[in-house]
Amino acid sequence: MAIYGLTQAPRAWYSKLSSKLQQLRFKTSKSDTSLFNYHKLNTTIFMLIYVDDIIVSSSSSDAVLALPMVLSDSFAPKDLGSLHYFLGIEVKKINDGIAFTQEKYAHDLLRRVNMHNCKEVSTPLSTSEKLSAYDGEPLGPQDCTMYGSIVGALQYLTITRPDISFPLSFLVNKVCQYLYAPRTTGGA
Repeated sequence: MAIYGLTQAPRAWYSKLSSKLQQLRFKTSKSDTSLFNYHKLNTTIFMLIYVDDIIVSSSSSDAVLALPMVLSDSFAPKDLGSLHYFLGIEVKKINDGIAFTQEKYAHDLLRRVNMHNCKEVSTPLSTSEKLSAYDGEPLGPQDCTMYGSIVGALQYLTITRPDISFPLSFLVNKVCQYLYAPRTTGGA
């Protein structure tokens, strides 16, 4: 679901939505303020908000269908159907539940850096390689932006993929050390 209808800053939009959800007896998660939950009798609803996109999951399909109608007096909700892709995570329905994968996100990242045909290795960076912040030529502003974007995408993968976190975290830690004034060689 996506909600539209408030043209103020995102903070005002979130505040208005949060107030409306609290009126409906939703509670904010203590660990994540973008996650709201509702429990009454046999009905549980979880609502995750990212900017103006919302994931709704419930023990009751009727509750999922009713929620946009309840919110329509303050917002213009739009049902985008079943969840397939959210924040780089693919959601696939399988026989006994759902599966999450970031295969598309990882492949898109490899394509973005023109490494989609690269060979797979068990260690993504030589542990004996010595990197230096002083070798090579400094990157230009556009390349610096691209470098930061790629490093951020790698950080996201290490946070959301525990299965690859260990081998990748060493690499990501190394390249993060060169976010300020990265260079063409030596500085990752």
